[in-house]
Amino acid sequence: MATEIYAFYNNKGGVGKTTLCQNAACLYAEQNPEKLILVIDLCPQANISQFLLGGGKKGYAVNQRLQSQATRRNIVGFMDWLLSGNSGFTSIPASYMTHVSRHNSHISSNLYLIAGDSFLESLSLALNFATMNPGNVNAWSEYVTAIRRLCAAELAKTQFEEMTVFIDCNPSFSVYTQMALVSSDNIVIPVMADYSSLEGIKGIMMLLYGKYPSAAASNYANKVLTFNKQIKNFNLPLPKIFELPFNNFTANMGVANAYASIKNEISDFAWQQYQADPTVFAALATTPANNKQWEDIFMSNVKDFHTAGKVSASLGIPLHLLPKHTVYAMPDGTQINVPKGNYKESLDHLEAFVDKL
Repeated sequence: MATEIYAFYNNKGGVGKTTLCQNAACLYAEQNPEKLILVIDLCPQANISQFLLGGGKKGYAVNQRLQSQATRRNIVGFMDWLLSGNSGFTSIPASYMTHVSRHNSHISSNLYLIAGDSFLESLSLALNFATMNPGNVNAWSEYVTAIRRLCAAELAKTQFEEMTVFIDCNPSFSVYTQMALVSSDNIVIPVMADYSSLEGIKGIMMLLYGKYPSAAASNYANKVLTFNKQIKNFNLPLPKIFELPFNNFTANMGVANAYASIKNEISDFAWQQYQADPTVFAALATTPANNKQWEDIFMSNVKDFHTAGKVSASLGIPLHLLPKHTVYAMPDGTQINVPKGNYKESLDHLEAFVDKL
């Protein structure tokens, strides 16, 4: 049984990771019906769960029902079970997955969800204490690898032989985010045309990979226990940087030129990181010789979805299905016109991204 796990993460919020994650997962599921596609919602806002479970108010209501069950069959239910002395598990007593198509007919039948829960953030303190268990020297390692073991256990309960997992991560570097990242094979880091995105990538290089921008920062890190030190102490693998999708790409010439300038700075920095240590990035058959070749492999455009994105989120309809109609009725009855040509470029970008997975 084979499992591939993608974490969508940037410690800067608002970069479009949830939108890209949900639409990439839906399109990938339709293109790969022989695989189990699992979306794990590790963001307390649970926006990706709301979308997959029907969008808008409907998706919110369905997810609230999942949260109100005595035994939660969602991400918090799994965390509760872990905290009950099960951090070293190799199997699970019951599935935490929700079969999405039972709630949303627009979603392929092979896509499942471990739904998000607003109580997740409240468990952070308990999870942190559990990873420092003096009676179990392997506690930290067991917790940060638990998501991967969960995926394997879920796959074993199904008829599928292969699984691809999409994890929507919270921007914070909380313990449950660390659990997602350590369990993943690949990390997708969406960025926007702002310097905060550049700082976000620098933060990831420090937090995950111990790549510090100065000798002073490195010397300071040597004095404290860091995430990267823990990774080395337990000899654990880290996800490889798979892609840096560039959100808010626009065809407007003036704005596009400004965006391109900032994108160039982000690309230059990431290319320098690749040159310094290519093992941090996904393995390639051919080594890029320059920044342009590197950018063609590791960066992609994801154009704004504008009106189409609002309709998609409100109705729980994946973007790649919207061209079936041009007029959609919103939950309040308002008729919205979504001309197919207006977001063709957006769909082209989404399809190009999914083709790389």
